[in-house]
Amino acid sequence: MANGQNFTGEILHFHVVRARVTGVGILDLQLNSLDDVNQSVLPSMTLAASTNREPTVLANFRDQRGQLEFSVDTINEYFIISKFVIFIKPIATGYPQ
Repeated sequence: MANGQNFTGEILHFHVVRARVTGVGILDLQLNSLDDVNQSVLPSMTLAASTNREPTVLANFRDQRGQLEFSVDTINEYFIISKFVIFIKPIATGYPQ
């Protein structure tokens, strides 16, 4: 499903986010639908300057499309993302007509 040209409007379940991220502070995660109609705030991740782990964050978000938002709160916090994976499963062919 990496190629967006094959999208047929099915309902997707976003259930896990795994990220290779370093930095300083607390990283806030949020899943949003198109136009931010539906939102799901995920558990925050405490960042470290170096780490050998890729934390797994559980999610429970269902929509046709989704976007993952990363953010920090204060000016001295920062993050560097080198990889992130979102586990998605189609659960329905679309909304009832």
